[in-house]
Amino acid sequence: RVRSNVEGKYLMDSVPFSCCSTLSSRPCIQHNLSNPAAHVHYDEQSQQLNLWRRGCQQALLDHYTGIMQSIGLTVLLIWLFELLVLTGVRYLQTAMENVIRLGDPESESQGWILENSLAETACYNFNIIKNLGKCYQVDDDPNINVPTTAADQEVPSHQAQVNLTS
Repeated sequence: RVRSNVEGKYLMDSVPFSCCSTLSSRPCIQHNLSNPAAHVHYDEQSQQLNLWRRGCQQALLDHYTGIMQSIGLTVLLIWLFELLVLTGVRYLQTAMENVIRLGDPESESQGWILENSLAETACYNFNIIKNLGKCYQVDDDPNINVPTTAADQEVPSHQAQVNLTS
């Protein structure tokens, strides 16, 4: 029901068919909702107008919220599985590097996940990220900030004289 802002009256006294409850045993009452004389043997309080109590917006919001929660849970589980696999592969990589260093493929070796402590590894990786764009900068160019002489300066084309002799 949509109330008017003038005297609090209803703008419409009907609802679309999609608002009808499928759980009700009576036919759906869509029109003349507020007129008790229009419906025979109908107790408005007990039968609750056989309409859904929540609106379409709330029903859709609840439905899509449930879908998004299940998708979010699935993504979280997949991410945790990938993190577990990544950790295992890192451990295997370092163990295999130690086997190669020892030179005996049949020997036992130790593996690790981080070579240094967590703080040292984070600082090392942060420095790598900071220096990513610096490889394209030219810091030691000998021609930067070198004063030029008057003879090296360009002469505008209208002032240049060219003597042609044959």
